[in-house]
Amino acid sequence: MTNIIFIILLFVIAVSVVCSLNFSSVVRTNLIVLPIVIFSIIFLFIANTKNFSMERLYPVLGNGFNSTFIAGFWNLFAFGGLSLLYFIPPNLKDYKQFKKITLISMILSSVYLLLSISITLLMFDSFIEIDELMPLYSAVRYLEFGTFFQRLDSVFLLIWIISFSCYLTIISNLCINIFRKLTNVKNTKIIVYPFALLLFAISLIPTNIATSNFFGLTIYKYMFFILVLLISISILIIANIKNKIASR
Repeated sequence: MTNIIFIILLFVIAVSVVCSLNFSSVVRTNLIVLPIVIFSIIFLFIANTKNFSMERLYPVLGNGFNSTFIAGFWNLFAFGGLSLLYFIPPNLKDYKQFKKITLISMILSSVYLLLSISITLLMFDSFIEIDELMPLYSAVRYLEFGTFFQRLDSVFLLIWIISFSCYLTIISNLCINIFRKLTNVKNTKIIVYPFALLLFAISLIPTNIATSNFFGLTIYKYMFFILVLLISISILIIANIKNKIASR
């Protein structure tokens, strides 16, 4: 029943305060939160095994090879978070660690996605028809450990809110740093508050679930393929060609 403006303000104020701090402080905070988030998903998967039905895995190829591997190619946007790897090198003390960081990030992201999808697939027949926003949140409601440990959804929701705040903080920090380099502004704090107002204004654009789904499942999907795959790979190819020409 709380007005959405107050909820968004809480996130925006938190992001503004954190972005005013050193970027290394943000990274260390995420390092603390990440194991908790990973553990919560693993725990959710193990605790719900009694509610799994292996029959829901069949047919293995779903509606066919074309539907799964050709039309389903667009679902690769789920790995959009890996695009953050492009922005990590300038913030590393030792560039040689980048390969190790990339490998660990991809493994953790794959395991996280695999567990999340497995929980949804093995517990629900067709989640699209149920029209729920968060499948994992619904899966938490099935957890019960006697009469003492009940309604664990509140605990999980708190963990996911914290993880979302951390993700939003990392994204905001990267955006602010990119803008600072483009404009050659030395004081980051000058950019933080105008950026927070912009973030708040954009957050108010979706007025209903349908609009949110449109931005998340349509616009974000095409932005991932255009920015992350097409433009980024093109820049890497051009940079390598330029480097080879310059080295001659």
